[in-house]
Amino acid sequence: MIRILLRLVAPLLGALLAGGCAAPEPAALSRDAFATALARALPFAVGVYGVARAEPAVEGSAQGDAERGTPVLPHARVGAGFMIDNEGHLVTAAHVVTDTDDVIVKLADQRVLAATVVGADAELDIALLRIASPGPVAPPLGRSAALRPGHWVLSVGEPYGLNRSVAAGIVGGTDRHFSDDPELLYLQTDIALNPGNSGGPLVDVSGQIVGMNMRTVVGAYGTPGVSLSIPIEIVLAIAAELRSGGGISRPRLGADFDDVSPQQAIASGRGTTQGSRVTAVRRGSLAERMGLRPDDVVVAMNQRPIGSSADLARSLLAWRDTAGTRLVVLRGGSVLTLKLD
Repeated sequence: MIRILLRLVAPLLGALLAGGCAAPEPAALSRDAFATALARALPFAVGVYGVARAEPAVEGSAQGDAERGTPVLPHARVGAGFMIDNEGHLVTAAHVVTDTDDVIVKLADQRVLAATVVGADAELDIALLRIASPGPVAPPLGRSAALRPGHWVLSVGEPYGLNRSVAAGIVGGTDRHFSDDPELLYLQTDIALNPGNSGGPLVDVSGQIVGMNMRTVVGAYGTPGVSLSIPIEIVLAIAAELRSGGGISRPRLGADFDDVSPQQAIASGRGTTQGSRVTAVRRGSLAERMGLRPDDVVVAMNQRPIGSSADLARSLLAWRDTAGTRLVVLRGGSVLTLKLD
């Protein structure tokens, strides 16, 4: 079964790592287009509750409730998730279920079930859960690689505990990368994501699940920022690894990196922003062993050209064997090849 799942995921992840493909021209949306799409996806969206033991009573509040006979409920983190097969496997944001005593899942039909955490990747914030309730059909999993800026998308989640709330927006960009998430790419949208949306599905106008909603980047003055979702291809690939062994075997480079800014390109005398600039190297990491330094600009990894930080993130997501790894970097006015044997 694991091999079958990996065979299904491989073409999807391959399309993403190859840079995606052109999407068909969008048809005009009817009045019921969103409702029709949601009717297809909503049965597979769930609420996820990471339950911790009751916190110590605060004088005059919980203690008073107990004296009055009101039960003191355990503390719970509220998030969302979605099914990825018809065998009871679902995914959510790892931070929703990390350091909890129990995990509860609320299904579309209002049933509440205990869930088992199969595994979690804390760095990518993806967790795989399982419930003892196989579904009758497989969920409609799509391809984020077919999205492009301007396409309509929908989110489903539990913002502030509001059950199965829906919001709509458009894709603002793809292949977004941030230096504090070294090995991860995002889809950018203008959907309003709030606490409780983490882990929920991002749905396209055909009703296919194309990503996992994660967070909103808020502006400096509290203004609404961009919202970020992990592409479904990455979610499924990580889920397949977690399912096979409960952990992630992918090497960690141990370096932060970002795009080369126009100012940095001019200052270096290159006149181009191509490449990915290293911003930090952690002690004891593979990056340190290779001799990578802050301000190095990576232009190739294992003979694959690196045109941006998103290209480097793709290469690291596909990286499995450290032996023979080669990075071509620009340092000052020199071109260096760093090796890991």
